[in-house]
Amino acid sequence: MSFSLDFLLNSTGGNLIGGKMPIGATGISIDSRKIKKNQLFIAIKGPNFDGHDYVAEAFEKGAAGAIVEEYRQIHTTKHNCGAIIKVKSTQKALLEMSRHWRNSFPDLRVAAITGSNGKTTTKNMTHSILSISGNVLSTYGNYNNQIGLPLNLLKLEKEHDFCVLEMGMNSFGEIRTLAEVASPHVGTITTIGKAHLQEIGGLEGVATAKGELVENFGEENTFCVNIDDPWVVKIADQVNCRKITYGINSPKAFISAKDIKYEGMESVEFTINIDGQSDKTRIKGIGKHNVLNALSSSALAHSLGCGMNEILAGLEKYIPSAMRLEVINTQFGFRIINDSYNANPDSMRAALNELASHRRCNAKVIAVLGDMLELGESSEREHKLIGEHISELGLDMVVAMGEFSQSLVSAVQGKTVCHVTQNPEQAADLLLEACTEDDIVLVKGSRGMKMETVIQTLYKK
Repeated sequence: MSFSLDFLLNSTGGNLIGGKMPIGATGISIDSRKIKKNQLFIAIKGPNFDGHDYVAEAFEKGAAGAIVEEYRQIHTTKHNCGAIIKVKSTQKALLEMSRHWRNSFPDLRVAAITGSNGKTTTKNMTHSILSISGNVLSTYGNYNNQIGLPLNLLKLEKEHDFCVLEMGMNSFGEIRTLAEVASPHVGTITTIGKAHLQEIGGLEGVATAKGELVENFGEENTFCVNIDDPWVVKIADQVNCRKITYGINSPKAFISAKDIKYEGMESVEFTINIDGQSDKTRIKGIGKHNVLNALSSSALAHSLGCGMNEILAGLEKYIPSAMRLEVINTQFGFRIINDSYNANPDSMRAALNELASHRRCNAKVIAVLGDMLELGESSEREHKLIGEHISELGLDMVVAMGEFSQSLVSAVQGKTVCHVTQNPEQAADLLLEACTEDDIVLVKGSRGMKMETVIQTLYKK
């Protein structure tokens, strides 16, 4: 790819205030530490940094140009700096650049995914299916916000047939902006759950924020509707576009699943039905909710033209992501379900239910849980509700960490052995003392809790 100076000026509405860019930029970077020669540096202002402080460093490393909000004297050993383009807002300029770049690929088919749970898994499964029939660009890692998504779009090249984008949010309006930039043909809202309550309130607020994805969908768009989620169904009722329904518990769904069977802790087998046509398939990993993610990705792929054979092949070759119900066979004899990437009340319940479902004979099932963050005034209540849920599951032990660990443990009411720990080292010691061969340990918490450090600490013992 190459971004010409004319493209950069026209798409951002910026002014060239210095330097030259004779051959265009070969990529985009917002990190001067990682920038490569001939890339464009965008000086983003964040809460803890200011990209303008690193413009000179970017030019030292061979940047073709920089987009800035303010001009600062640049001291560099280079004889000639690249082009310096001044804009009102570098973050808005990044969004506008990506919107113009995406629109320069009229034949590209774009799928967008949002929701409280399952976004990344659905994105990865959709990528796996679509890659059977074409070249796919999809969201890298967790680059799903107003900086990450445009950076992904700016990686589009002519050979791409499909683009699969994950869209996250922390407040109202963010999904709307991302949808306007990406112009998706199809979209899905995986679930509406208790996430980001601190910023947007209850479930109605979550539904409003997530619903921004499809609020401007028309007859040319397709909304893949999780018919098992009443909030998603309510959103769908307000949108006038083509709809494909999917669900496990709804026999009227266009795409559905039945005969769900676990194959140990290796995979889940089920029969998928698409518009009356049925066949058996399996997905690697564990978790009944991942069957719903498979249906969601199948709906997206079907709406983009994939048939049953492509869907079956794509689901078969899907590989689960790390830290998302990742099963680890440890050197200590027990197994770990590493679901430490993130947590909210719904995903916490799902993971705990999954843990309880794998109880076998005399093997123990143990949960190591960190706080669920971003719940605002609902934090203490939601942790108590998780404790009450644990009391009904019959787990053998719970190890809790974080500010609300005591609230969770008190709600278990002595029905399960509970420990409150202050750090990963204490949690690891408790596991090594309590666990024997064939036991299963769930490790889960919000991203800010970094619960994977408990596992890392185990291996240092």
